[in-house]
Formats: sequence, C-alpha cells, structure tokens
Amino acid sequence: MNEPAQPGVYVTVTHVDTGEVVRHLGPYDTAAAARTAAGEQAGQPLTWTRDPETWRAEKYPLAYHVPADTTALS
Repeated sequence: MNEPAQPGVYVTVTHVDTGEVVRHLGPYDTAAAARTAAGEQAGQPLTWTRDPETWRAEKYPLAYHVPADTTALS
C-alpha cells in the first residue's frame, strides 16, 4: 500500500555509484535531527556539505541526502 508520507524531514539514502535509492529514514522534526539520525544509521558522525536545497554526506557506498531548511541554516 502507498500511504501518504507523514509531514517532516526525511533522509534519502542512495548508492553512490548507481544513484539508486536504497531507503528513506524519518520523518524527523528538523533537518538537523535528520542529519544526526543519518550519522547514527551510518555508524559514525558524517561530514555534511550544503547546496541551496540539500545537505549531502557520504560513507561509501552510500550517500545521505537531507532537504535543507528553507528558513535558516541548522
């Protein structure tokens, strides 16, 4: 069944080489909470980079993507 996504921030986990979506984590209240949870899932703190729309971190072979907060950096 496809249920509507709950409101909140999700982490999209992709395979670095193929770009295939491996899983989604969440929902979380904020982008900061989502980034913290992604590091816990990865088993280590992650180093994040930000473009205007997305936070991204990598622990090969996986990449973690979190939508950036639109109101302020977190």
